[in-house]
Amino acid sequence: MIDPTPAILIYLILAAIWMFQFVSFMLMDNEAFRGAYDKLIWGAAFILVFPIAPFAFMLWKHARSSY
Repeated sequence: MIDPTPAILIYLILAAIWMFQFVSFMLMDNEAFRGAYDKLIWGAAFILVFPIAPFAFMLWKHARSSY
């Protein structure tokens, strides 16, 4: 039988990353986004493509802070 513990730990870590990034996204002001609908698009991305959205958001925040 396969031990499910590593998979559960991975899911918990990913869920924690998702929640942290989603909260940091929601706390950002609307002026932090360039376009009129950027915050709405990011919100939809967090819901619809939830496995990759937090990592894309981390990259976007890093790129945004470097210029």
